[in-house]
Amino acid sequence: MKIGILGLKSTGKSTVFSLLTDSVFDGSYKTDAVEKTAKVKDERIDFFSDMFLPKKTTYATLNFIDIPGFDSKSDQKEKTRILQMIQAVDSIILVIRAFESTVIPWPQDNDTTLKQLETLRTELIIRDMEVVENRLERLQADKKKKKSTPEMEKEEELLEKIKQELDNGDFSSKLAINDEEKKLISSLALLTLKPIIVLLNIDEEQLKNASYKGREDILTDCGKQNFAYLELCGRIESDLVELSPEEKEVFMTELGIKKPGIDTLSKIVYDHIGLISFFTVGQDEVRAWTIEKNTSMKKAAGKIHSDLEKGFVKAEVMKSKDLIEYKSEEVLKSKGLWKLAGKDEIVQDGDILNIRANT
Repeated sequence: MKIGILGLKSTGKSTVFSLLTDSVFDGSYKTDAVEKTAKVKDERIDFFSDMFLPKKTTYATLNFIDIPGFDSKSDQKEKTRILQMIQAVDSIILVIRAFESTVIPWPQDNDTTLKQLETLRTELIIRDMEVVENRLERLQADKKKKKSTPEMEKEEELLEKIKQELDNGDFSSKLAINDEEKKLISSLALLTLKPIIVLLNIDEEQLKNASYKGREDILTDCGKQNFAYLELCGRIESDLVELSPEEKEVFMTELGIKKPGIDTLSKIVYDHIGLISFFTVGQDEVRAWTIEKNTSMKKAAGKIHSDLEKGFVKAEVMKSKDLIEYKSEEVLKSKGLWKLAGKDEIVQDGDILNIRANT
């Protein structure tokens, strides 16, 4: 799963990338995308690892791609080069700067949060509009050369709907496009069809006040476009990384922070893309597995190994919250909190599975 991080220059975008991927940001400006893998922090995995003391603990992972700072004043060739870097991602994080600084200048002509978001939104819409219009022209040309097919008619009808949405200044993700329709236009890699997370990089004072200038405007826009939203103080998050667990707890209490924002971001990414985690536990390994919501037990077994899917018989299922509470599989069985599930039953977030299969 790949997540692109896009933002204007001087927004703290690369700081966010460094925090997510536990890497060192050297402060230099990069002209090419940088991709790194990050562990998805999950307290449930930590608990099971302490409980089973396995030989190996494996967290779920996400691949984050730090895109060079976007400059709205660049020529079209450079803009196209930058946006091509996020064509293949599954979701996009838009980093918006709210923090005040007398040292770091605001992005050119984008000295408010809403201006920054509107600039990025507009560039993504313009790119997709060009792609959609070019594809419609090709479809029209093909129809003149040869007989139109039902697939061509469906694609043209769908693209006209998307074009209308883009004309209105909205993202195509607002449309109720089903999986079959998405497959029909998948080669276009529409950026406005990807799940969007808007990340506001705020300062310490704004964090304490739970407010910044233009906050309501951003929230309204995110709600209108179906964007996910999170506020994060990059400077404080960077400080937290340097502290011991005890110091971190004291510091977070003083600031009224229940959980580091960078940990919350992974959860928001999962929710917004439509992903969940299930677990396998034991003395050999405690592991988190990432699947799409509404995945069947049999399909989930295939995530572990293709042979388990082919020979699937049943899945032994426990709930994470139950095992965390009672700390014993035997107790869960005695309380009726352990069950066998068939191949078509849907896996829920936090399910602990043991697959029975003929292999």
